[in-house]
Amino acid sequence: MPLKPAPRVRRRAVACARCRARKVMCDGATPSCSKCTEAGTPCVASGGSHERTVPRSIVLFLEEELAKTEALCEEAARHDGCNKELAEKVISDMTPPFLGLASAVPLVPCAVAGTRLPSTTDTADCSDSNIQSDFDADPNCQPSSALLAIPPSVADFLFHNYITRVVPIYPIFYSADLVAYFNAIFHPVSESFPTPREIYVVSMIMAISLTTAARTQQVWANSIARALFKEAMQQIRLVYTNDIGGLQALLLLVQYTYLDPSAANLWLLSGFATQACIDLGLHHESPDHSVDPLTRDIRRRVFWCTYEMEIAISAALLRPSVLFGAATNVPFPTKVDDNPISVSGIDLDGPATKFCCRWIWQFRLIEAEIISVLFPSGEAPVSSTSLEAWMGEIESRINHWHQEIHWSASLNTDSTMVSQWEEMSLYADIARNYIIVTLFRPSPRIPEPTPDNLMKAFLAGVGVAEGYWQQYSNLGFGNSKYVFHPCYHTFSAGIVFMRSLQRCKETISDSYTLNDVEGFIACFSRLFATIAERWPGASRCLEEFERLVAPVKREYIDYTVQKARNISQDALYDDTKPPPVRYAAALVPELLQSRDGVRLLRSCPPTEPATVVS
Repeated sequence: MPLKPAPRVRRRAVACARCRARKVMCDGATPSCSKCTEAGTPCVASGGSHERTVPRSIVLFLEEELAKTEALCEEAARHDGCNKELAEKVISDMTPPFLGLASAVPLVPCAVAGTRLPSTTDTADCSDSNIQSDFDADPNCQPSSALLAIPPSVADFLFHNYITRVVPIYPIFYSADLVAYFNAIFHPVSESFPTPREIYVVSMIMAISLTTAARTQQVWANSIARALFKEAMQQIRLVYTNDIGGLQALLLLVQYTYLDPSAANLWLLSGFATQACIDLGLHHESPDHSVDPLTRDIRRRVFWCTYEMEIAISAALLRPSVLFGAATNVPFPTKVDDNPISVSGIDLDGPATKFCCRWIWQFRLIEAEIISVLFPSGEAPVSSTSLEAWMGEIESRINHWHQEIHWSASLNTDSTMVSQWEEMSLYADIARNYIIVTLFRPSPRIPEPTPDNLMKAFLAGVGVAEGYWQQYSNLGFGNSKYVFHPCYHTFSAGIVFMRSLQRCKETISDSYTLNDVEGFIACFSRLFATIAERWPGASRCLEEFERLVAPVKREYIDYTVQKARNISQDALYDDTKPPPVRYAAALVPELLQSRDGVRLLRSCPPTEPATVVS
């Protein structure tokens, strides 16, 4: 029989690559053979190909690499100070000294072009008229007639109103700095000209305070405020610097645009402010002990004011903030008045005057979480299995926030703070209702809410319109009279109200009379008409709301008429059901009191379901 071929045996090679190439005996010593040691060359093994070498020992190779890395780290640590200074110098050279695209154009023209009106269509104009940019790049101008025409006594009055009523809500500036700016304009101690920053800040403060303080003659007050705004815009080339001072000036413009949305585009302004805040590193607080308490507190104030404005504007437009995340490690600034705050420390026993802004920031955190979950720009932060529990938690949090404010207001014993507490309590009522509307309304995450959730949004929407109207009907001096958020929030609540009125006819008709529903609708129209006195563009919101609600109202009245007739007919064949008879007897006189009800009782034509854009 043939012999089996012997299995091939591979000889174990112990020679290094150099000895193998030279065909000499290799002693295989580690980490280097004697031949390589004598030659002073690295001792490596042969690889899979003739042109490749590999380490003779993987363990030794990794140990050597770790040793080299540790040596490099130690070397870098010894020169850390030099590297840090060099990095700061490079960043400083790369950072421009101005905000915006170029030093000659601090704000792009589209940012000073008016805020878009709320609408269900994509064709709404951005303002109530063809607003031209008030930007003037002349840096050498001096205070004009608009600012100097204000008598010093009136200026003192308006400045005091801003310090006592606006600063506690928007503590953008240190009060001592504002006093210095104001005195440089109206009470100068020398004949030197005021700086562009002083002119800008004081002009904006006068415009904001005048618009807020005006009780009557809104057109006259708004015209003076707009003249002051134009004067401030002449200084922006030198004022909008790429530092905290420039960001403060930009936030002041955002604050004024809340009162006059036709002055600038709030969406773009808030984006500029947010980007500047991140570029300055205000969104992350490092434990730098070299920063004095005053500077640290100002940095926290500017961050939270920027955050509040970014979330307030983004949420009103139902857009999640793409720059600020939900979590931040920046603590709230102190609540005490500015007088106990200095570079040497903060006296925490001082009077607490900035309590309102902290509650507002807490509210914005809840609002930001809702928008990020229900109106996400990308991935959804909350899984669908826990969405219902999350909604219940949010509702509980906003109710607790609302109750805490009213409880704190009831404990107030300072007579000088009564109006502020009343205004904050009304703000809490509006904010709570608006959160309920936003939480339970149709959204990309929940396109079809349950009837129970829609009813919550239905009632809260009416509360939003009623609360804002109470805020506007209160003509007390210094009360907030912003127009951007009332207009957007009420229009959004009105859309949800109409959607609920379409889907929950039976529940609504069982709980509310037709007069009640007509009164609810009137709340929205009444507020838009009131806002139009301050912002003429809001009249378009009134026109569009009435156009959208008309078919929905008619459809609802058709339903109530048909329901009354069905109940009446059923009662004719069943004498054992007195409640429906009483219901029909009560409903028909109610319809007779309504002009639309009389028309529908006579004809009751069939109608097609109305369509509301949600």
